[in-house]
Amino acid sequence: MDPGLPRRLQLRQGLVWLAAAQGDPYAALLRGLDTDPRDHWQALTRRPLSRSATGDWVTATHSVAKEVQRASALRACPLLDAGDGADDVPWRDPDTARHAARSWDRVLERHTGEVDLVAVAHEAAVGTLARAWALDALAERRLRSAVDRSRGALDAPFYPQNPAGTRRIAQGLIDVRHAVPARAPAGLLVAAAGIPMATDLLVNAVAAGTGPDDADAAARWKSLDAQPDRAERVVRETLRLAPPVQLHAAVASTACTVAGQRIEAGERVVTVLGAANRDPRVFADPDRFDPDRPADELAGVLLPGSGRHSALAFAVTVARQGLLRLAAHRPFPVPGHVPFRRAAAPVSRSLVAYRVTVA
Repeated sequence: MDPGLPRRLQLRQGLVWLAAAQGDPYAALLRGLDTDPRDHWQALTRRPLSRSATGDWVTATHSVAKEVQRASALRACPLLDAGDGADDVPWRDPDTARHAARSWDRVLERHTGEVDLVAVAHEAAVGTLARAWALDALAERRLRSAVDRSRGALDAPFYPQNPAGTRRIAQGLIDVRHAVPARAPAGLLVAAAGIPMATDLLVNAVAAGTGPDDADAAARWKSLDAQPDRAERVVRETLRLAPPVQLHAAVASTACTVAGQRIEAGERVVTVLGAANRDPRVFADPDRFDPDRPADELAGVLLPGSGRHSALAFAVTVARQGLLRLAAHRPFPVPGHVPFRRAAAPVSRSLVAYRVTVA
């Protein structure tokens, strides 16, 4: 590793912490100490587009986020620092839903009673890719291990991980690249980003729809079991309320103007998706999980980048099939269990563990 990297990481972390201590809400989001980011989101919405002390331009407003996505001078950043440039390559396996269904069936045959849904969803996502790529058992284990080592790769472009974590992520991405078949388009992106996104999307969907005080949870599972098409709405609402990618950036290729602010070439504009997708001017009762929202509201959900890249398409398919398989098992949170999220994870806000009971 570059001997100067630890020092640069410390300096970048120090900048974020100093800015957060001085009241910069975006820096506070990056620092990731707060379990509930809504106060910081609210602060960011006071201006359509603001300049953070970290150097980024930031918006938490739905209309400005749409303007950012439409601006030809703003190029969406890849999800991974070590990405293979394939963010907009469509996921080309037409059998993904079938692979995901079989993977979920196999996983749920082995896991009943009290389980960690994070581990279960991760196993199902890895198994889906193993089937899509026709990997044998040994190759599947290598893929799972490599993806585990790359954990945090989605967050690193926004908040520097510690030196040990940075080394682990870098080696993990190398190992993932080696574990991906040469014939697999956008394989690194789908494995290193798509698997954690699928895991988080599924877990967030269950957590949002089966809270301990949610009297409608049982009815939702019953309705999903009886009407499989509802899985699409549940996933879409989860992408609004608790997306697996909370921040997304675009870089100006040339100088441009957004929301009345001049953005110079090379500057980065960050959309806080978690906040913009709760904009009350677009979404009624925005903090409520409601898969039955009007179609125009669900259609207005902001997605990272173009919303068409391989990792997201893979994650949506795996999460949708997981919800359909779980509907028959009616998972509910284990009483007294308090889920917590990973530190230094401003993008993914991944749950480390989520204990549920699977019938």
